[in-house]
Amino acid sequence: MYQEKIYHIKKEMEKRNIDIMILRLPENVLYLSGYWPVMGLSLLLFPREGEPILIVPKSEEEYAEKGWVRDIRVYGTETLSEIWHPLNEIYNILKDIEIPKGTRAGCELNWETMSTNSVVGELNYPSSLTFETIRKAWNVEMVDITDMLLKLRMVKSEYELRKIRLANELAEIGIEALLEKIEEGVKESELAAEAERAIYAEGVGFKGEVERARGFAFVMSGENSSKAWYPFNISSGRRIRKGDVILLEFNVCADGYWTDITRTWVLGTPTKEQEEMYSTIVEAQEVAFKNIKDGISAKEADRVVREYISNKGYSSYYPHRLGHGIGLRIHELPALHPASKDILKENMVHTVEPGLYTKNFGIRLEDDVIVLKKGVKNLSPFAKFFSLKK
Repeated sequence: MYQEKIYHIKKEMEKRNIDIMILRLPENVLYLSGYWPVMGLSLLLFPREGEPILIVPKSEEEYAEKGWVRDIRVYGTETLSEIWHPLNEIYNILKDIEIPKGTRAGCELNWETMSTNSVVGELNYPSSLTFETIRKAWNVEMVDITDMLLKLRMVKSEYELRKIRLANELAEIGIEALLEKIEEGVKESELAAEAERAIYAEGVGFKGEVERARGFAFVMSGENSSKAWYPFNISSGRRIRKGDVILLEFNVCADGYWTDITRTWVLGTPTKEQEEMYSTIVEAQEVAFKNIKDGISAKEADRVVREYISNKGYSSYYPHRLGHGIGLRIHELPALHPASKDILKENMVHTVEPGLYTKNFGIRLEDDVIVLKKGVKNLSPFAKFFSLKK
């Protein structure tokens, strides 16, 4: 499957007259090499003809060797004699690599959202200094390939599907750990920490396949859950009360591949209104699962669910899209949105996340699914119950 992916990538490079791709963003290096940079200070040279070259700091050589690229050029890390300047080291390697005159190099010139690397507190990314270094080393024409990479990344290989499955399996472990700790008086942040702890503790070495794993949990209870449709979520110090709606937004990363899951529960007995809304969301997901298939437009997938929710009388409670692609980052193409122009294809992975929000609480379910020839494979069917009897 990897060779098939490379074939399609090189055909797209040929179509766009791209002789070589020069990539530095960890998510794109991982996509094309199988190596997930730790710090984001590596460079992948991926030619249309010939073998790719990885330029990596010495400290990451052992990680790079586990990928698919065999030609790995290593540069030194900081010594006590001088302050480390990685781009200077990269330049010294680049200038010794011969590139034909007139080469068109595809670069990440307009990439403005990036997935985190392992060192989440300090992200390194390409900007003008990186591109100036490339120009200084090589006399090449640099063209932007951001849209090309994003479109290519939509359809997943078997390797990628396996990593996303593992991330979903880990998410279940994190959710189970959180559920054990839910009780009256516990803080939202304490519940989130429990889910994240479980991912770190159980994820590293999971099934002998996962090398690096992290979880990012956001718990919103009571009135806080009404804001869960905002473009960011935050766990607060609010303490859980009996009768609260508890909404969890959970992102798990396994070796650079992500999951994005939402669950909603009530501590105790839900009200009739809450039960009706939850049932509508469950049914709306089933409508999506039955209608999504290879070849359907993302716009149509969104429409049938939106129409179902509207017929139930909840159209004004549903302010966001049906879903989004997921893989090397939490949010990527395709966009399951009323204005989307994307077409869903077999082996794309995306979320299905209908949600309803009142001023007092919000209810959302979010699953990750693989698009099949007909229907979907749900990667996250677990913990989909509403009432917590504690």
